[in-house]
Amino acid sequence: MSKPFTRSIIEGFYGRQWSWVQRFALPELLAQWQYASYIYAPKGDASLRNNWAQPFTTSHRANLENLAQHCHAAGLKWGLGLSPVGLQAEYDVDKQLALENKIKEIQSLKPDILWVLFDDLPAGNRHLARNQIAVVNDIQRLMPGVELAMCPSYYSFDPILEELFGACPENYFKDLNAGLSQEVELLWTGNRVISSGYSAEDCRRATEVLGRKPLIWDNYPVNDGRKTSRFLHLAAFDGRPYEMAQWCSGHAINPMNQFHLSLLVLPTLAEVYTREAGYDPIAAFNNVLEGLPPALSELLKRDAGLFQYSGLDAMNLEQKQNLIKTYSEIQHPVANEICAWLQEEYRFDPACLTD
Repeated sequence: MSKPFTRSIIEGFYGRQWSWVQRFALPELLAQWQYASYIYAPKGDASLRNNWAQPFTTSHRANLENLAQHCHAAGLKWGLGLSPVGLQAEYDVDKQLALENKIKEIQSLKPDILWVLFDDLPAGNRHLARNQIAVVNDIQRLMPGVELAMCPSYYSFDPILEELFGACPENYFKDLNAGLSQEVELLWTGNRVISSGYSAEDCRRATEVLGRKPLIWDNYPVNDGRKTSRFLHLAAFDGRPYEMAQWCSGHAINPMNQFHLSLLVLPTLAEVYTREAGYDPIAAFNNVLEGLPPALSELLKRDAGLFQYSGLDAMNLEQKQNLIKTYSEIQHPVANEICAWLQEEYRFDPACLTD
């Protein structure tokens, strides 16, 4: 029996990270917006990425336990995303032991979900699928009650992935599909790493390639890249038909570096699926703005298009200074994040890619 379609948050961005206080506040809101789970996998957490083989520090473990408690108290499932850097290239006995130790540590946190993430790592070697299958199958053996998903090295039809990480090995997806249990979901961002939308044909093609319905990793409203960090993605979800609930196994949203600004976008996904054909993204955006102070709401009605479609590089210095002055007069976390963005506090740092 297939599991029901679910909506999730995947905290999976590069760059400036959210605070733990912000993370602890999110599950209750997600429950109100009909999300089912929260996957913690920030690219800046080295304990789940470059330093995955090292134990969690005492303080970090306490924060993870606290986050799990907040999720469960809100009725959400909680999960982690583990990027076992290096295992996609070589998986020998020593590395298998290191992985087992890490999985035992993760298992003690009692996650409901574990995502094994091979995205944005060196790929292209001929044993890529074999190694990834072995890793996931070992994890499934060690964590039989946990919902598993894997992000393949090539997680989109976007040709940029082969340009960056090497040519996709022959039969890569055929081998993955044959070697992984159908219980293991496969993540997919769509036709592009950052997809503007999803159609029935897009999802059909992904299903054909993956050998199962895709679990969509939706890179909207995330803005963590060199180009995207110059914009604030504030518009309500669009180009995501409610029929995705039939075409896909789930829909996971990767939010922005700006926590409070993300909260303007995340609730609109629920409207996509509940209002169905009656969904109106402009109305959804205006509904969210009603929860803000009137002065801030009016400013965002005026400026959201500028922030989303023109961005920082289209503004001159005087324009930025005037906007900073205007928003700084409003005592609200949304206004504070807009000011910080205008003041280049979220400027992309290439070093975040190697942290």
